[in-house]
Amino acid sequence: MRTYLKSTQDASIYQRTPLVNSGLDEILEVGKYVKVTDQSVAYASGSVRALITFDVNSTLGYPSESKYYLNLYIADAKFINRYQELKVYPVSSSWVEGSGYTSQDNTNAKDGATWYSSSRDDLWTTAGGDYISSPSASYKFNDIPISSTLRIEVTDIVRPVVNGTNTIPWNGLMLKFENADEISDGVKGNIKFFSGNTHTVFEPTLEVVWSNQSFTTGSLKPIPNANVAITPKNLKEAYTQGEIDKIYLVVRDPYPDKRFDSVQRYRNQYYLPSSSYFRLRDQAADIVLSRFDQYSAINCDATGSYITLDTTGLNINRYYSLDIKVQRNDLVFFPEFNYTFKVDNDE
Repeated sequence: MRTYLKSTQDASIYQRTPLVNSGLDEILEVGKYVKVTDQSVAYASGSVRALITFDVNSTLGYPSESKYYLNLYIADAKFINRYQELKVYPVSSSWVEGSGYTSQDNTNAKDGATWYSSSRDDLWTTAGGDYISSPSASYKFNDIPISSTLRIEVTDIVRPVVNGTNTIPWNGLMLKFENADEISDGVKGNIKFFSGNTHTVFEPTLEVVWSNQSFTTGSLKPIPNANVAITPKNLKEAYTQGEIDKIYLVVRDPYPDKRFDSVQRYRNQYYLPSSSYFRLRDQAADIVLSRFDQYSAINCDATGSYITLDTTGLNINRYYSLDIKVQRNDLVFFPEFNYTFKVDNDE
């Protein structure tokens, strides 16, 4: 099973402009930033860190073995060194997103997090934001140019919060370079991610996954080969955001033999093997939202194979496509499955 949570707050904090709040920016930054008038040596004190949080608590009810991944879409990246690491830590103090922009004058909004302060009235204990170093997560940039998306496992940080075993209150995540990189004037890398305030479909998400495949075939027959037709039996044209539905699949012969009797030509109903998976794509943006893996396995009961569709983290007024991957023994194939649906709000 797979679902997504959207960020509830995010902001970048800048060492070189320590009074600037960026709560409403459409971009999150991590790395280095210096003013145009600064010398190159200013990179040693030009760190940028990002704060981001999601509505995570012990009432969510996810299975205790669930895994958690932070998904970020990159808008721009410059001067990232190969094998450089992006670190993720739990924030140890509460903070407020604020209503400022990085381009603001310092006399403007001071109602949120900056390099010095966590909110309008409170300072960080340590300039640059309060965080604890363990548990933590990281992403190493092994390939240059870097990928357009980052998927960082943050299970060790988030799972205790959901399971109710965390020792400090949940205040979200901090993204930063390693300490040695932050104080080096030779490290100049900067990454810009789309924030939760973006007007695109690339906002950050917290992906939650767990294995819950149910597989009972009853009297159904296994597919004889890759030559089968698959159609959804009850896929709706539109779903309300947050709706969870079982999408049953009719799996049959594409061209059954003609028979001159009263027996239905399409009498053979098959089930897909347990090593069958589905994924979601944003149709217009052609973004793959989920992958073919154990967390998107296709289920089966005595009625037939089915997909459990969770629309919780999907954007409204968008069309999504379903793809299917089937693995049968050593044969892997991708059946034609050109079906889409829309997500609406509940109004």
